[in-house]
Amino acid sequence: MVSDANSQKRRAESGIFSVFREQEAALRRFLRRISPASSDIDDIAQETILRALQAERERDILQPKAYLYMIARNVVRDAMDKKSRSLIDYIEDFAPESVSSNEPLVEDQVDGRQRMLLFWEAVASLPQQCQQVFVLKKVYGYSHVEISRQLGISVSTTEKHVAAGLKRCVDFLDRRLAVSGTGEEFRRSARTGD
Repeated sequence: MVSDANSQKRRAESGIFSVFREQEAALRRFLRRISPASSDIDDIAQETILRALQAERERDILQPKAYLYMIARNVVRDAMDKKSRSLIDYIEDFAPESVSSNEPLVEDQVDGRQRMLLFWEAVASLPQQCQQVFVLKKVYGYSHVEISRQLGISVSTTEKHVAAGLKRCVDFLDRRLAVSGTGEEFRRSARTGD
């Protein structure tokens, strides 16, 4: 009877949870490198193990350590996507009536909103890592060193992603605005960062 209970406990501990316990400190260090908000590490770690346990119930996991890290990356990506969407929602929900009496004309507000949405569409078209670096730099104002530390990439790779992201966004905007035949001023401001 005692040996049956011990063997069941060993089997329960032998799966993904035991790997999580063994790797928890290393996984948290990994999350600190790739997550822009270090305050979210506990939540991300918890979500990682919950998703892993759910997956383990549905199928055999042949490489639990690699699987945990893959899930952790996905959880961070999901969190960043959610924050990006909430930022876009915030921009979209911005109440023009809260602006002082010096507010621009309605046409200017609509044009500005369309430009912002077009810019976010350009950012969304970037490859994943380039998009992460570009958003951390251009939206959150992180330095190249901070970004490289957070994402575990070199400073030169960070610089290349920022430059590539800017070029791709400008090219995207050029293509989109060329179709409408407008937007030269917008393209110029996108290139200079004004």
